[in-house]
Amino acid sequence: MKKLQIHVGMRTVKTAIVVMLILMAYHFTDRSASVPAIAAVFALRESWDNTLHFAKIRLASNSVGGFFSLLYYILRETTHHNSWTATFVIPLCVIGTIVILNMMNCSQGIIGGLAALLLIALNIPMDATIDYVFLRILDTFVGVIFAIIVNRFGMPTKETN
Repeated sequence: MKKLQIHVGMRTVKTAIVVMLILMAYHFTDRSASVPAIAAVFALRESWDNTLHFAKIRLASNSVGGFFSLLYYILRETTHHNSWTATFVIPLCVIGTIVILNMMNCSQGIIGGLAALLLIALNIPMDATIDYVFLRILDTFVGVIFAIIVNRFGMPTKETN
């Protein structure tokens, strides 16, 4: 019988720490920590250089996904919350997000951009104002910033001989 080996590496620990810090910070707000926590998990990588690289991609993809979620919100409000709005507009926003990120040569950010778009657009309360959308977009940036900070200061320094 093969032994079960469990490895808890530094990236695993840093991921747990960044999620914990976001949960603690958002405990004092009246907003869900889901968007920044997911953004942080997407941005956190195994090294400082990779985190910085993916954070740039994540910021670009969050901007594009956030823009399309804002566009969806405006169209939803314009159509007085018609049921067809989500059914037809969100898939068009998905296409727009993918096309723009590809045009920006940022295909690595497509999943993150779509996650931002869908997390924001599909969770807008019926009575929400435009502030809600802007705050969710801001939340995605907060998550990326937390990931950068944790990875920068949570990395053990390597000694050189």
